[in-house]
Amino acid sequence: MTTVEQIDGGRIVAAELPALIALNPRPRTQYIADCQTGITRWNRILAAGGVTGPGCACRTWGSTARSGCSPAATSPRRQIVDAAAWEAGRPAWLPTPADKVHVESLMRPVYEPGKIAAWLAPPRNGINGQPLDYSYVRF
Repeated sequence: MTTVEQIDGGRIVAAELPALIALNPRPRTQYIADCQTGITRWNRILAAGGVTGPGCACRTWGSTARSGCSPAATSPRRQIVDAAAWEAGRPAWLPTPADKVHVESLMRPVYEPGKIAAWLAPPRNGINGQPLDYSYVRF
């Protein structure tokens, strides 16, 4: 038996399922826990600046491949909400088209050897320990 989260009576609850049925939920739960570690670290940095960040608000899915995606919508704080509350909160919870345009404006490609785009952290070293300006492709 494996413990997985599922929707029961309008709430997200832990349920015990046979291991074979829980094959997909188990790695998903581990992935969510791994994401939560990064989100917790990120939220600590945001809190130092006086900003409240999100929780790990992964959408709750059905417990078997046949049940598919759960019909319930959840808020970033993992509260099950109705369709009206979801649509009302959606602009605050998800990136807007204006947010996407802004992010795309920041992402300018850089093609010069040894240069790194401003929106990327530079690697410690190149592939196989080569310097960043190493000429990997020669014409």
